[in-house]
Amino acid sequence: MARKRLIVPIFIPHQGCPYRCVFCNQVEITGQDKQADRDRVLNPLNTYLKSLPLSQLPEFREAAFYGGTFTGLPVQRQEFLLSLLQPWLDNGMLHAVRVSTHSLYIDSERLALLERYRVKTIELGVQSTDPDVLKLAGRETEPGVVIKSAELIRKNNFRLGLQLMPGLPGDSIEKFLTSVDDTLRMRPDFVRLYPALVIRNTQLHEMYLRGDYRPWGMEPTIEALKLAVMKFAEAGVPVIRIGLHPEPSLLEGYIDGPFHPSMKYLVDCRIGLDRMVELLDSQNKSLKKVAFIVPPNKVSIFTGHKKENLDKLKDLFSLDEISIQSGNLKDGLELVA
Repeated sequence: MARKRLIVPIFIPHQGCPYRCVFCNQVEITGQDKQADRDRVLNPLNTYLKSLPLSQLPEFREAAFYGGTFTGLPVQRQEFLLSLLQPWLDNGMLHAVRVSTHSLYIDSERLALLERYRVKTIELGVQSTDPDVLKLAGRETEPGVVIKSAELIRKNNFRLGLQLMPGLPGDSIEKFLTSVDDTLRMRPDFVRLYPALVIRNTQLHEMYLRGDYRPWGMEPTIEALKLAVMKFAEAGVPVIRIGLHPEPSLLEGYIDGPFHPSMKYLVDCRIGLDRMVELLDSQNKSLKKVAFIVPPNKVSIFTGHKKENLDKLKDLFSLDEISIQSGNLKDGLELVA
């Protein structure tokens, strides 16, 4: 099935950033170490948008500036970068533009410029709402600044995206879930969740080498992300990304931390496991053979990574046989004993 949305990424590593956060090395993450000039803007557009006939492209197509603080750039540079996209918007190849930025650089004047150049979505890197975590991360921003910026973005009819980074120095599952609750109060249209990783040539890497920082393990990370995803789902807020994309440059710079190329899949599998456990717990009799009927597109999620869910259920409930079967369900879960 063809994708309905396409985002063309344009990277501006570190450009416009007010300071260097301990976790950040955009060169290692994106593999790009030069300023985004004309070719570096136009080349991704040509690659993504001219590889297929227009009729075969996703229905909605958007260019996105990532890796820096876009509204922290000088006005002339913002206008230059955005002006390169205008012909693509005029001819219908693109439908919108999105930018990532910092809450310190949001005001009415900056938003008016973005609106003039047809930016529709603004993403803010919140990372955490805990003051101590932000201080240790080198990101000393008062939570009130983020709240005010989010309100202003929404007031001016932009789509609002917020990014959180569990596992930073001083963070805990409890603090992270408080950040999730704070994020929900800002009413984002979507969120991204990026567990903190140790990347080469960052301050976090130096802290790691000194023994001053240890990243979260995979198990507590998945558990924390599961609880967060459930909170966002209950509030109707989509989580559009969990974990960094496995770019070659990221893999080369990766040192330690909870990384998996399909982190969202692992989290979804854990949620699926919990649902099956809950259903089995509700039975008032001992079972030895069970089958779960699930929607066709969720068989792998309930089965689990490397059939992990099936093994765990067998151990928990002393089952002899268990199977996951595709059924005529749009959603939900049925147990056949």
